[in-house]
Amino acid sequence: MKKAAPYENIIENLGEGVICVDPSMVVTVFNQSAEKITGLSRTQVLKKPLGEIFTRDAWLGEILEKTLREQKLFADYEKNLHRKFSAPISVGVTTSQVFDPEGNLTGAVALVQDLSGIKSLETESFRKERLAYMGTFAANLAHEVKNPLGGIRGAAQLLSRKVKDEGLKEYTGAIIRAVDRLNAIVKEMLDFARPGELKRRRLNIHKVLDEVVLLLTEGQTGPPVVKEYDPSLPPVVGDEDKLAQVLLNLVKNAREAATKNDGEVRLLTRMVTDFHLVDEGSREAKLASVEIRDTGCGIPPENLEKIFTPFFTTKPGGSGLGMAISYRIVKEHGGFLRIDSTPGEGTKVEVLLPTAE
Repeated sequence: MKKAAPYENIIENLGEGVICVDPSMVVTVFNQSAEKITGLSRTQVLKKPLGEIFTRDAWLGEILEKTLREQKLFADYEKNLHRKFSAPISVGVTTSQVFDPEGNLTGAVALVQDLSGIKSLETESFRKERLAYMGTFAANLAHEVKNPLGGIRGAAQLLSRKVKDEGLKEYTGAIIRAVDRLNAIVKEMLDFARPGELKRRRLNIHKVLDEVVLLLTEGQTGPPVVKEYDPSLPPVVGDEDKLAQVLLNLVKNAREAATKNDGEVRLLTRMVTDFHLVDEGSREAKLASVEIRDTGCGIPPENLEKIFTPFFTTKPGGSGLGMAISYRIVKEHGGFLRIDSTPGEGTKVEVLLPTAE
């Protein structure tokens, strides 16, 4: 058995993916980090033209080609890289030319760094800052609007009693309905801006889900809701009313999306044990996962990025606060809220909550 040269061991154990091509753009080196980042095995890649392997990421071949032909080197070139079995990830690529001991150009190499973890932290930090700012803004705006709304509603009610013309009474009724809708939005704004103290206790998340489904489906038409519960799921620790508010919003959204596409809604629960939390030290975490899946119309990528932004909505008459409030409540419970969607196929929202164990 041939013993690997020292430099081969170094390349193989680097944290960055190493992809090397010869002057004809055929792959000559593909280390294990490159396998992990791309989801491809080296047997699929080695001795094959790079362009045939990365058909959806033509940019990778383009920058290596420029490195080879034009001596143009790239440093921390950021792009999304498609993977075979999972969603695209953000990567940073640095390129260089490769020479033999005589100084002859023998190829080009790309060092590929997985930036998904870094990007996730940056996004989380930015989201927290944005939510804090929007919370202050919402609180101030709600206080300024609440009192005048009460005065408008009172005046409209007084007018409706004084006016005898039925046609005019329709206008006063419209004013009262509009004020009531604005009051509901103001209440949501205050809920978003001034979260109440959580009343934590052990609770059965399946019971909460069942009550939410009953509330949304009792006596109403709509897409079917299929339950796939893990009977061994332990209790979670949380505020029942707040978590019911989150699940009500998510299941309601899923049913509305599925209605547009004649689809269905599936509720799945399971235990997740592969989370690693860093708080007072480092510890493994056991989390209960609640997935709300719909086979609806899906969410366009440009909207998915804004889904937790306060006041962003694509629904006529929506306040755009439901997902922002849900996200905040889940985070207050020490949990996570993740969303994945494919236009035309559907959406999956996952709520992860600490268990009582």
